Amino acid sequence: MRQLIASLFCAALLLAVTVTADQTYECVVEKRDDESVCIFRNVNYGANTTGVTFKAPPPGKIQHVAFEDSTLDHIPKEFLSAFPNLRSLSVPNANLSSVVIPTKLERLYASGNQISRVIVHQTRDSTTMQELMLDSNHLRDVSNLTRLVKLEILNLSDNRDLPVDDTIDLGLFKGMDGLRHLLLSDVGAHYVENEQDVPLPNLELLDLSNNRILTSSFKVKALAPLKSLQILRLGYNQLVDLDVLQLTQNNPQLKQIYLEGSQFPCKLQTMILKHLKRVGVETPVTNPEARCPLGFDKEEGLCCKSDLTSIANVVPQTPGGNQMSGTVTMRPMETSTMASTTSPVTARPTKQDSDGNSSAAKLPLGNGSWLISLVLVTVVKLALF
Repeated sequence: MRQLIASLFCAALLLAVTVTADQTYECVVEKRDDESVCIFRNVNYGANTTGVTFKAPPPGKIQHVAFEDSTLDHIPKEFLSAFPNLRSLSVPNANLSSVVIPTKLERLYASGNQISRVIVHQTRDSTTMQELMLDSNHLRDVSNLTRLVKLEILNLSDNRDLPVDDTIDLGLFKGMDGLRHLLLSDVGAHYVENEQDVPLPNLELLDLSNNRILTSSFKVKALAPLKSLQILRLGYNQLVDLDVLQLTQNNPQLKQIYLEGSQFPCKLQTMILKHLKRVGVETPVTNPEARCPLGFDKEEGLCCKSDLTSIANVVPQTPGGNQMSGTVTMRPMETSTMASTTSPVTARPTKQDSDGNSSAAKLPLGNGSWLISLVLVTVVKLALF
């Protein structure tokens, strides 16, 4: 019986291997954004999968391919061999652990994978890449991307392993002079540096939003070499101040700056917006209907720390919760002790504090003048007798 079960299991395993080896996938041509894209659906390709065939209706002529509802450990060699003229490839949310950029590829869309390694088959002299979308992956090292000198759009957002010591250094992209858009949103950076003063001469858009950048750790001089910068996204960081004067002087081409989700006090925000408006820099609001958190007001579509909240953080409060003003208020008991020293001293009933202790020993002494007067009166009376 055991031998029979083992034989059946081996037969099933052999059958599965045979089916895998004979697996053929054929894409379907569809119109996408004025391009004819061949779509592969429900492709399963593991790390040890072999013998798979990829086909297209007009073989050898397809230049744009997309994988949908598929699971791939990596880009299959069989696929790359079948599509030698590939210009654009879309493989989002396919569980890729690595990705290949073949020789003639111009656009790669590989968002939402597990990619930690990018294999580049292009050189600085032969590169054709123009757009690379690698957001929401696990990239640590992007040094081999610098050979893509013609790349115009690079999206590395939501790669939380990218910062080194919580720092994004724009020197990582040295030599990528063709870059126009660089997206580094939500990478968990606290600091932005540019120690080598890398110019990125064609960079128009820099997205640093949704990070953890603090006012104390953000130096606008890091952006000074970016002389073509037009759009700066700084929203949803932890900024409470911003040197917009230096920023606009260093980056004269700046046209838009996104500041939503900052923590500016309202008075300071008004000054910032006033300066930006004066120099012709727009401050777009992407979500004008958003509700401000507690302690924030909305001015000109942007939430800011209310002035009352700022004051409350500065003015000390009495134990009873009332704010102390510049006027000194006398306590009732202290006021009673300020009466004329010639007036007789009347004993007061002992009261109990809220903690149950007697307040008899807690009578305020004021300036002590009543005690001195009492002693003098007693001495005079004793002298008369």
